[in-house]
Amino acid sequence: MLVQSLICAAFYVFVKFFDYQLGTLYTFRPIVVCPLLGLILGDLQTGLALGASIEALFMGSVSIGAYIPPDATSAGVLCTAYVILLGLDTEVAVGLAMPIGTLVLALSNLFQPITNWLLSFVPKFAAEGNGAKLTALHFFIALYLSLIHISEPTRPEPI
Repeated sequence: MLVQSLICAAFYVFVKFFDYQLGTLYTFRPIVVCPLLGLILGDLQTGLALGASIEALFMGSVSIGAYIPPDATSAGVLCTAYVILLGLDTEVAVGLAMPIGTLVLALSNLFQPITNWLLSFVPKFAAEGNGAKLTALHFFIALYLSLIHISEPTRPEPI
């Protein structure tokens, strides 16, 4: 179970990091994440069912103005893992999706000041013409954000 849990965590970090580095490809959406994780964990059918159900919950949640929607990626990964690894009912997992996404969003907001502080170095490095430091900062911020579960709309654009 520990190995499978680590696989789920690595998959989550990869999905967030991959999407951040290549622009917004929407590979972080539950309709993509759940079936892929289901395939990795050996139950594609459950992954497909959960992906469709959880995507329906988060389909209209977009960032408009100051509103930031709950983290659909965390909800998709955790609910899929709960069903496949722990044997939780699919209906219960779908019911937990929105609270999970909301809780992860709340936790991610606690780390926003650190992200803002890191981004304050961008003008300094750009004024110096130091491309190596800008590149290193870009990748560090991307990894940092994917590790602390920042949801897609709150992330700054790539440097």
